[in-house]
Amino acid sequence: MKKILATIIMVCSFTLLVGCGSNKLIGKWEGATEDGLKTTFTFEKKNVVKYQNEFGFNSEGTYSIKDDKVTITLKSWDDDKVYKFQVKDNKLTLTATDKLSPTYKNMKKIK
Repeated sequence: MKKILATIIMVCSFTLLVGCGSNKLIGKWEGATEDGLKTTFTFEKKNVVKYQNEFGFNSEGTYSIKDDKVTITLKSWDDDKVYKFQVKDNKLTLTATDKLSPTYKNMKKIK
């Protein structure tokens, strides 16, 4: 009986740890484009993303992650945007995979 209980506890603990660490993007990130436009991305659970910039432009949409890429679909954008992302030392870099989209470097996590 003790072995069964220990196995159940291990499986539950592993499931919780894997679930907690799987989405590094969740949170509110502030930074700027390479051109200096101040921007905030908020990545929420259930793949909801919110975007705003210093000019008061706000939009909401969804995101999906595959490997080291995030696809962002905002209601106000004509097309989905795909970024290669990296989270290091509580800083997020979103590197555009196309030539028209901006890159966001070293965005700070504030929540």
